Amino acid sequence: MLKHKGTEKLETERLILRKFKEADALDMFNNWASDLEVTKYLSWSAHKSVEISKQLIEMWINNYKNMEQYQWAIELKETGHAIGNISLLEINNNDENCEVGYCIGKAFWNKGIMTEALLKVIEFGFNEIGFQRIGARFDVNNLASGRVMEKCN
Repeated sequence: MLKHKGTEKLETERLILRKFKEADALDMFNNWASDLEVTKYLSWSAHKSVEISKQLIEMWINNYKNMEQYQWAIELKETGHAIGNISLLEINNNDENCEVGYCIGKAFWNKGIMTEALLKVIEFGFNEIGFQRIGARFDVNNLASGRVMEKCN
């Protein structure tokens, strides 16, 4: 049986994974959500204005009261800025499984940051929530995302 806890603050050596706050809208827009290269393989299109980022963050903030909502901002400790997001979604309580989704700003690619974040979320999902399986999918043309998944088993 799953023990839902909602989006709890998680920490790694370089990162703080935390709930989004309204002030993250500009970071989200500038660091990843408006970049066509970052959003190329995602299920959503690049944001055309910071207002779109703000509306999405407001929706996530309102959903945090749901203990089955797992949506983290990836904050770089060194700067205090949000540089990406990671979430657990497609939660199936009966089969005790979910999927993970993530994206990060291009300036932070190839530094092991997403692997670090994903490993922490996987650990949380298995050890704290009790998921029996955490899956992920990637576009076959997005080899970097596939490599992150491989590194995290």
